Amino acid sequence: MRADELPVPTAASLALAGAAVVDRDPLLRAVLRSIAEWYDVWRAADGDPKASRLDQTYAAGCATLGRQVRAELPGGRELAGTAVGVDGDGRLVIAGPGGEEAVGAGDVVHLRPSR
Repeated sequence: MRADELPVPTAASLALAGAAVVDRDPLLRAVLRSIAEWYDVWRAADGDPKASRLDQTYAAGCATLGRQVRAELPGGRELAGTAVGVDGDGRLVIAGPGGEEAVGAGDVVHLRPSR
């Protein structure tokens, strides 16, 4: 997509990132191959995210871990703190004033660092 075609100003596109190939077919095939490979590794590890290294791979690419966040939780509750990890059930772990808490549902907002 060109800049004027993006749905929101913060969206990105392969073309704007300077990708050599922007054809969706090879991209989709590559994504599906990667998913299939990770699925096979995960199954071979009996669904264990640690044994399959899926947890490490996810954490390495996660832009949220290590950042100050606010989780807007169901029922109007909010939790603010540092995103410190993802637990074995795939929940975001936030270290806040009351200790660490795993969040399984809600909207997570990245906060600007306080000065």
